[in-house]
Amino acid sequence: MVMEKLDLSRSNILGSVAETISCQEAQKKGFLLVDVRSAAEYKSGTIPGAVNVPLFDESERSVIGTIYNHAGKDQAIDQGFLYVEKKMGEMLGGFDSHGECTFAVFCARGGMRSRSIVNLLNQTGHHAVKVDGGYKDFRTAILQAVEDFAPPVIVIHGLTGTGKTRILQHLDNFIDLEDLAQHRSSLFGALDLHPRNQRDFEALLAEQIEQAGEPPYFVEGESRKIGRVFIPKAFAMAMKAGKLVNVTASVETRITRIVEDYPVDTPEQQVEVERILRSLVRSLGHEKVEQMCSLLAERNLRDLVRILLLEYYDPRYTRSMSNYTFDLELSAEDIPQCAARLIEFRESLL
Repeated sequence: MVMEKLDLSRSNILGSVAETISCQEAQKKGFLLVDVRSAAEYKSGTIPGAVNVPLFDESERSVIGTIYNHAGKDQAIDQGFLYVEKKMGEMLGGFDSHGECTFAVFCARGGMRSRSIVNLLNQTGHHAVKVDGGYKDFRTAILQAVEDFAPPVIVIHGLTGTGKTRILQHLDNFIDLEDLAQHRSSLFGALDLHPRNQRDFEALLAEQIEQAGEPPYFVEGESRKIGRVFIPKAFAMAMKAGKLVNVTASVETRITRIVEDYPVDTPEQQVEVERILRSLVRSLGHEKVEQMCSLLAERNLRDLVRILLLEYYDPRYTRSMSNYTFDLELSAEDIPQCAARLIEFRESLL
């Protein structure tokens, strides 16, 4: 690409009509979705799978907005062109790094930012199309998909460590809320994970709904809040009204599973676990917390987990579930066998 040959005139960049495509069609065709909004906008929520190649940073976007409000659209566009000219090579390099592919570009509403980038890319030998309606239309469709989603569900409950997530992995027709939230819904739920924000959680929930087949769906029992996100109200109510299953396992089995699922292999992980343990002083007292921190330092994770289960998690879970009536109770000592029983139970409901 030769920079001098680019035509950066307004008529060429903003006047040319960019080829437009729906988000669904872009995904179906395997185009690379590119979010050209600022990094902060991208972080607040984007289309799943999209990469970020921002046209403006937050400071530049703020300046352009101020000029637009006080001096008008034309001067705001002029300022935008000045910014783009200074970093043209760096910005286009962000696209070049993805190799030969078709770019499906979107901004907030499918307006000037995405149109100008598409026209620039097509000048440089790339193939680019604009996503119709931008992120706003995508977000509207997501909200329509999840806000009234209230299917029949089979809700798997059980004490911490019984293997509820492991059971889901042996089933079809399931929705894994913890995976979507990237949080295990416990004090240590974010350990080694990157919890998602509400918008990305909802987008991925809508995607999983499409892939989950026919209801009733299997879902793990959760409180309304998982890490940083909230389960949509209609789905949370459906979970309360669903068929309830209680799975059980011995304390020793539960300890083994927790030690496997929550690794403490690095100094950083150990520091984070100790930080969380020390937050339990009000619940368990200084003496018990110091005991657990000593067990952590000694790498005696089984005894540490035993205390957490018997003195913290189990009493709270038992209280919260005291008014529940279960439609089925199963042992989860053998995960595949438990999953097979759940499949039989679901078939009996169809």
